[in-house]
Amino acid sequence: MAAPVDDKADAETLRLRLAEANEALEAIQQGDVDALIVHVGDADQVYTRFTPDEPYRDLIEQMHEGAVVLTDAGDILYCNARFAILVGMRLESVIGMQFSRLVGASDLDCIRSLIGARHGRCRCQLIRQDEEAVDVFVSVTTTHASQVDRVNLIVTDLRELQEAYRARDFAEQSTRMKDEFLAMLAHELRNPLGAINSAVQVLASTKSRGESENRAREVVTRQVGHLSHLVDGLLDMDRVVSGQIQLNRRPFDMAEAVRLAVSSVFGEAGLDLQTDVGTEPVWVDGDAARIEEVLTHLMTNALRRTPPGGRIQVALRRDGDDAVFTINDTGAGISLELLPFVFDMFVQARQDLDRAGGGLGIGLTLARRLIELHGGTIVASSDGEGKGSTFTVRLRQSLTAPASGALPGRSDDANPRRVLLIEDDSDAREMFRLMLEIAGHVVYDAADGPSGLAILQAEQPDAAIIDIGLPRMDGYQVARCIRAHPHGRTMILLALTGYGRPSDHQRSAEAGFDHHLVKPVDLGTLARLLSAHQDPRRAAS
Repeated sequence: MAAPVDDKADAETLRLRLAEANEALEAIQQGDVDALIVHVGDADQVYTRFTPDEPYRDLIEQMHEGAVVLTDAGDILYCNARFAILVGMRLESVIGMQFSRLVGASDLDCIRSLIGARHGRCRCQLIRQDEEAVDVFVSVTTTHASQVDRVNLIVTDLRELQEAYRARDFAEQSTRMKDEFLAMLAHELRNPLGAINSAVQVLASTKSRGESENRAREVVTRQVGHLSHLVDGLLDMDRVVSGQIQLNRRPFDMAEAVRLAVSSVFGEAGLDLQTDVGTEPVWVDGDAARIEEVLTHLMTNALRRTPPGGRIQVALRRDGDDAVFTINDTGAGISLELLPFVFDMFVQARQDLDRAGGGLGIGLTLARRLIELHGGTIVASSDGEGKGSTFTVRLRQSLTAPASGALPGRSDDANPRRVLLIEDDSDAREMFRLMLEIAGHVVYDAADGPSGLAILQAEQPDAAIIDIGLPRMDGYQVARCIRAHPHGRTMILLALTGYGRPSDHQRSAEAGFDHHLVKPVDLGTLARLLSAHQDPRRAAS
């Protein structure tokens, strides 16, 4: 006879187990349980809520690269969300798919070879669900866990990188185009400026002393200088931004530079000019032309902004190891709001419609950069608008001075030369020839390279001044031909051009030129260059 079934006892036991299970489930949900121990036969198995590799899983899920684990058959066993987004599919649709189905046909062999080798890298295209091809970089590695090898893929989307490269290429192209435009603009402006400047120097050397002629010459000279300053300022500012300014450093007397700047800027200005510059040299190691440019700009600013009857004080003194230049004026001053930004590019004080202050708003920026390149400082101060201003330049004094008291590069030697002039612009050629002849030189002129080379063969001149932008053959080609000629090896070769970038100077030197002259050319500079080389006829004797 079978034992009676105690249904009531079984029901109670089941109720207690369900209550325990609910209690355990509630504890798990509330985070009170970190692990479960399950008895299986004679062994216990431990299941934790947080496995040791969980931080690494979180890291993989948050990666910007796609992560994929493949089976031996090439099926996708696992991928992170980034990879699913990359191929434009839902995560659950990607799992179990053959990875090769997502690869462009032309890249299949490369990918299969990498997966077969289980290591390596390659660039390929993945085909998204919307059929868009995406350039990616795939890196393949192999890991060993739980007696099983897994093939792992890291997939990097190259679209952002390609966009960055395109943006960089566009920026570089834009910079090149801007540089070429500025160089072309300077060349086009300097060509007529050169002709005008030569004409003015011819007028200045003639016997005409009529008041009208003299007044006209002074106006043209002043305006040519102003235009040249604007062109040079634009190009120098571009070099400042791109870090391409180069200094020709050597010891020079800053006191002499100050005196020259005062003489060239103020002339007979109707104001009270006070200068405090000693007769003793103040030697500074730097680019004399650049420092004089800064001094000239500061003095020009003071002159423009100081009304007639005002006062300008210029001083140079030694302060320990430094040379300190100051210029103080009683002019328009600088507003307290503008003062902290006065050296920033394009910053200018408020201008009336007549723009009496003039300028492009880049002079002080260029001045500060040039002084900083010399290791010095420049500071502006003012008590406000209408209360004048003071600029102070501080440079380190040079520990050494030239052996002689003369400034480097200057020469009073005025040896006449037999000069070959090659210039295609007829006006510029005529004025340049007259200017050279008035200076005592014998001039042979030509409109193009072949004609100039014919003169070289017949006359064997001492020097040649060659325009770079010539028809038929450019000035560089002419210079190389001259240097290849036996007589041309000892000639003075001067490049004449409107292009003044450092690369233009370098290209002239590589072609064989001794000097690179940027239009308009100063007669004094030209005379010094022509006289700087020994006359080959004298050397032969």
